Amino acid sequence: MARNQETVTCLPGVWTELTNSDATTITFQVRTGAIKVRCTTGSAPSELSDGGYEYHSTPDGENNYGEIRIAVANLSSEAGADRVFATPLNGRKALVTVDHA
Repeated sequence: MARNQETVTCLPGVWTELTNSDATTITFQVRTGAIKVRCTTGSAPSELSDGGYEYHSTPDGENNYGEIRIAVANLSSEAGADRVFATPLNGRKALVTVDHA
């Protein structure tokens, strides 16, 4: 079942799946910390050093950053990408609110 405005905790040193099933669109907002996001066709990226897009929350927590109703295909050039993963930057956990379809 798709996530509906659920908060996902991303722990350092691992890729955490933001989606919990195949997704075509996603909305996410970094609540605390900073993350790197990668899209794949089902499994987590193999290395933490793999590329990705960075998203940061602001230090005051007032302005969080992410994407609103973006197609997963627009976050990756990988044909058929349908899962979204995140890993924290700077060795600190991050909280991300996620909604996807």
